[in-house]
Amino acid sequence: MFVTKHAAELCALLVNDLYGELPSRILAALFTKGRSNISQLGLYTQLGPRQIRNGLGVLIQQNLLYHHTDVNSKRTTYEANPGACYNLVRSGKILEMIESQYGTAERDLVQTLLLLGYARIAELTHAYESRAPKSNGHANGNGVNGHDPGLIESESELHGVLSHLIRCEIVETVRPQSFRNPNDVYREIEAEVTKTAPGEKATKTKVDQQRQVMEQYRSFREQPKALKRQLDQFGGPAAKRRKLGNGLGEEDRAMDDDVPPLNPNVVVRLNHEKCLVELRNHRLASFAKDALGEVTGEVYRTLLGLLTSDVSRCRADPLLGGESISQQAAVTTMDVYEHLEEAVNVAAGIGKAPKDKIDPQSAEKIKTAPAGSDMLAGGDSDDDPTGGAFDSDDDSDGMGANGNSFRKSRSVSKTNGSRPKVTFEDAATSTDNRLDQMRQHLLLLAESKHRFVRHCGTQGRGQWTVDFDQVMERLRDAELDAFIEQSFGRHGLRLTRILREKGKLDEKMLPSAALMKKTDVQAKMLAMQMAGLVDVQEVPKDNTRVANRTLFFWFFDRERCQAQILDDLYKAMVRCLQTLQVERHRERNILSFVERKDVRGKEEEVMTAEHYNKYNRHLDEQNKLLGQMMRLDEVVSIFRDY
Repeated sequence: MFVTKHAAELCALLVNDLYGELPSRILAALFTKGRSNISQLGLYTQLGPRQIRNGLGVLIQQNLLYHHTDVNSKRTTYEANPGACYNLVRSGKILEMIESQYGTAERDLVQTLLLLGYARIAELTHAYESRAPKSNGHANGNGVNGHDPGLIESESELHGVLSHLIRCEIVETVRPQSFRNPNDVYREIEAEVTKTAPGEKATKTKVDQQRQVMEQYRSFREQPKALKRQLDQFGGPAAKRRKLGNGLGEEDRAMDDDVPPLNPNVVVRLNHEKCLVELRNHRLASFAKDALGEVTGEVYRTLLGLLTSDVSRCRADPLLGGESISQQAAVTTMDVYEHLEEAVNVAAGIGKAPKDKIDPQSAEKIKTAPAGSDMLAGGDSDDDPTGGAFDSDDDSDGMGANGNSFRKSRSVSKTNGSRPKVTFEDAATSTDNRLDQMRQHLLLLAESKHRFVRHCGTQGRGQWTVDFDQVMERLRDAELDAFIEQSFGRHGLRLTRILREKGKLDEKMLPSAALMKKTDVQAKMLAMQMAGLVDVQEVPKDNTRVANRTLFFWFFDRERCQAQILDDLYKAMVRCLQTLQVERHRERNILSFVERKDVRGKEEEVMTAEHYNKYNRHLDEQNKLLGQMMRLDEVVSIFRDY
């Protein structure tokens, strides 16, 4: 993973804020110098061997380092893990997601694993049993004998919750190979497969060797899922969470209670890659909510949860040749209906337009094109004399009772055995039910200009899938457009959109294409070139290379632009952390006083009005800075991780 200067500085500041200066100093040296052993780290950091070992112990316990001991030299080398270091920013988001998707008990366990890094199941059992309430013959208001049903307080509860999280891939097992850099493992496998003895001829072709390398590396990547496969064989596939009260659903809890006790010597830790999949689902659901309404967003959230139940990563591993993460999954309308929360009012969010205000000839057909195709299905159909389609989002005739624009109610019917055709109904009838209303939301998602879902079959009242690459590309375009518009105005956004659509464009053609003055175009393009968004290529007509005999082609480099935005985001997050450190140093006396045990929880009673007001102002500033970091991290996730 390529790490820029600001990204390395951000990782070091995060470690310093959470674990202290010593681990941060060692991590900064590893980012600067690369892979090193203890003696080399002593030269880089001017620290003694004992201090270095203590710092390395903290970093290894928190999974922030790769380390490996050479068999021949018996020397251990250490290397920074930038992905794990950056994931420290997302701890709060992960806990919030776990609680909303799985329950309070699962959040409690994940929070413990975030604090410990990794732990044996026996250590977790001891920790949770030690905090169980002691029976004293009376209740204290929190349940029987003080038992809180939302927390884990027994070994059986711990094993049930842990088994559920392992089967959902939120928690994975840890092996000695888990602390190695995957790139090193891949190179070792490749060297082992391709090596030949002196004078021996290669007996395998390059294709066979590459296939063998891929198989061995894939088995290495699947090692943390060994316990999950065992649990799946015992109790079947993990049931999707549904109707969570304060933990597992009734079906899940009954199923996981029957799982035999786990091996106490197994070491577990949090699987951040699966957590990223869940966070991506949440972001896409929010994207659909902003575009189509709250109810449609909840339907989309349920659909995404079903589709990604077996997806372990947001992006394919590049060492596996960029192969697909899994086969294109699809779910039926009935599956979405069965897992949708009953509290969601699917009757809201969709308006009914009168029949006389609907033009059936301009209606958009259901998207049935395969993945990778971005063309509208049915655009050249004989039933559509207009030869095109329009987005239903932009065709509204009024406002519904819930404040959303009226959207046309659609239903699908078969005509002479042909493909599905969209028809219209002018008003709701008695035959409308919850399933039909929910299906209207799925049709809205399929017909949106963002193509949130794709209709891919007819099994069970229709099958639906999501082309994640295309949807995420549109989300990145939306974030990119917002960044350009905020930085360079609507004129800058208009020019970059033209270049993204046309590719390289002659400087003389830009003013007419953008409907702008030549001087305004030149000034705006120069400003964006200085910022690294666009660039110009000079093509001379002859060897003189004079300006009037040279063509200037402007172009927009998307990859370089996204890399520049990412670096700027890292820099902004670094500034937020540095500002927070300055604020904490300024109010260090008040903060040290508040941390006292006899003051904690009684700040307003103990502190004077002046100091209490200063403390509240500091908390407000801290919340603003941390909130800004969370918003910046959301954009980083869209451009880099999702």
